[in-house]
Amino acid sequence: MMFTFDNLRSLVGVVFVLAIAWALSTNRKQFPWRIAAVALAIEVVLAASMLMLPPLRAALGGVSAGLFALQAATLEGSRFVFGYLAGGAAPFDVTQPQNGTILAFGILPLIIVVSALSALLWRWGILERVCRGVGFALRKTMGISGPLGLSTAANIFLGMVEAPLIIRPYLAKMSRADLFAVMTTGMATIAGTVMALYASFLAGTSPDAAGHILVASFMAAPGSLAIARIMMPVGVEDLSGAVEKAPRLYRTTMDAFARGIQDGVNMLIAVIAMLLGAVALVALVNMILGGLLPEVGGGEITIGRIFGWVFAPLMWMLGVPWQDALPAGELMGTKTALNELLAYLNLSQLEDGAIEPRTRLMMIYALCGFANFGSAAIMIGGLSAMCPDRRDDFADLGLRAMFAGTLTNMLGAALIGIAPYSWLQL
Repeated sequence: MMFTFDNLRSLVGVVFVLAIAWALSTNRKQFPWRIAAVALAIEVVLAASMLMLPPLRAALGGVSAGLFALQAATLEGSRFVFGYLAGGAAPFDVTQPQNGTILAFGILPLIIVVSALSALLWRWGILERVCRGVGFALRKTMGISGPLGLSTAANIFLGMVEAPLIIRPYLAKMSRADLFAVMTTGMATIAGTVMALYASFLAGTSPDAAGHILVASFMAAPGSLAIARIMMPVGVEDLSGAVEKAPRLYRTTMDAFARGIQDGVNMLIAVIAMLLGAVALVALVNMILGGLLPEVGGGEITIGRIFGWVFAPLMWMLGVPWQDALPAGELMGTKTALNELLAYLNLSQLEDGAIEPRTRLMMIYALCGFANFGSAAIMIGGLSAMCPDRRDDFADLGLRAMFAGTLTNMLGAALIGIAPYSWLQL
């Protein structure tokens, strides 16, 4: 497939996102050209290497295969515990087997399995070594401090509150710009515990979703640092605080397994509550809008349509075709106002042909981050508990970090949109 006007517009979209970040900068006279250029180069190299080099493409294919294995293992456990609620044998005649698996009992328990696996991998030193390696590379290429590099690398795999725990002793003495970068990275990435969950949502319409979500999370690391430095530039940065060894999070393998399970249970309950509340809130708002406002274009005004109208021009600027801009805008608005989980769920429910395959792929990257109002509040609370002395800084930077995280995800989508779709299929 040859390059099209949409691919060219994605290139313009990269400049557009950087321009928005510059417009929101605390010091527009100081633009970090080197960091921005290096970050873009790293993102392009990462995407090109992982999506186009045969060995790495095969590895990403292995990620999808691993996800299916995790799903199968999780279903075994779910069916043992929940029986027919998780798709097991029913004690009655089933007339609609396609509806046999309930989301809360058959799919969401994957969070518990991945949480336990992540804890074990950290205890065994595998995740720690990967994070230290990525952090070292970011420190050398982008000139950031050791603690910031380690936190950024950890955010690729851990949550927005769990990752800063690794650098907790350094938070009190970090510069305000570095704190903002830590928070931006947390907003721009997703945790490994939900990475597998989102990929499982999309498996029916995007079989390669697991690989692309992993690529998106890696791309967001340097991208978030660039956006953070553009929005809050720094002068001479103190690089002396290099982290030589990450702190021990678990005492033994059994401790890691038990705490991973417990953390997964807590997250599972939070996700179920979040989904319930978010869907109910959207339904309530739609009822109110339908009762107060007249129909427009032959349909009722809903919160989804409003999101679509607001975000559609932005999606078009990123390279999304105009006929797909409205549904893409609805997804982006849902992700920002509510959460990315509900947005990915909505994306998975779009039928084939509703949007172009290229648009669907770009949205996988655009939605791959925690940047929303609820997550901003959670991050402020979590970081304030870790470092009460910087509570005012965290509160002041929370919303700005959310916007920076959103811009980072938009930047990743625009960069992916530059390449012809045929190049990006795993």
